[in-house]
Amino acid sequence: MAKAATPATKKVAAPRPKAPAKAGATKAAPARKPVTVKAAKDHPIRDQIAATRDTIKSEASKKAASLKADASTLAGQASTKARDAANKGKDKAAEAVGNLAKMLEDSAGTVDTKFGKQYGDYARSAASTVAGLATSLDKKDLDELAASTKDMVKKNPAIAAGAAAVIGFVLARMLKGSNNG
Repeated sequence: MAKAATPATKKVAAPRPKAPAKAGATKAAPARKPVTVKAAKDHPIRDQIAATRDTIKSEASKKAASLKADASTLAGQASTKARDAANKGKDKAAEAVGNLAKMLEDSAGTVDTKFGKQYGDYARSAASTVAGLATSLDKKDLDELAASTKDMVKKNPAIAAGAAAVIGFVLARMLKGSNNG
């Protein structure tokens, strides 16, 4: 038997898919703007902002320097006034301590007659010590007084605390008396 001839069928090849394109390749590239004269020039607003910023920085620096100089001057003046006030206070304290010494010396005779010679001698000794303190206050400057006071406090803290309490009491009485009168 003979084979029947069959029409030959040709296989038609299916169209082959294209390779995937790269991500950026499928998008159209943005159109470039033509270079214009304005783009080539500096930006005037940006330049104004930069100039204003520089001016503000410069003025702020000048003002800060001026304020610093003023503060330094005021600090110097305050220091001078404080030192002057401290010197006046030291002089008044020396005068008050001298007056106390004189009062103790004057009252020593009365103490002799009322309580006996021994107590009068105590009053004279106290007057002599207080007079020495007044002289010391008068002769020393503030820095020397501060150094000697610091040394005394380090050596005798209990005496320093007692002296501070007595001085505080005396000052309170003096201020209370000056407010009443």
